[in-house]
Amino acid sequence: MDNIFNPSRKMQRVEALESNVRTYSRSFPAIFSRARGSILLTEDGRKVIDFFSGAGALNYGHNNHQIRQALTEYLATDSLVHGLDIATPARLDFMQTFSSVILQERGLKYRFQFTGPTGANAIEAALKLAAK
Repeated sequence: MDNIFNPSRKMQRVEALESNVRTYSRSFPAIFSRARGSILLTEDGRKVIDFFSGAGALNYGHNNHQIRQALTEYLATDSLVHGLDIATPARLDFMQTFSSVILQERGLKYRFQFTGPTGANAIEAALKLAAK
């Protein structure tokens, strides 16, 4: 059985194929195959606490049952998964809910702007606001 000090053949393949630039992940010589909540499972069945949590992106942990169920139901309807900034029922529902629960409750009159993944839209919007 492979252990943390004797990387498996798969880890040896990862080492051979992946750039030497990756550093922190080299301190975890294991193939992590599953996760639930804050626990990661390696292919050989070891449980490891995930203190990294996707660099803070996993506030609800890995594979949260409620989130997974909602995503599965959404995907089963063939709804849009990627629509950039086009109007969709999911987008409208999000905006209406956020507006009523957060903005209106606080008397805030903000509008939404969904920016692209590169941040270019956010920079452009900030420059336009600064110019005003």
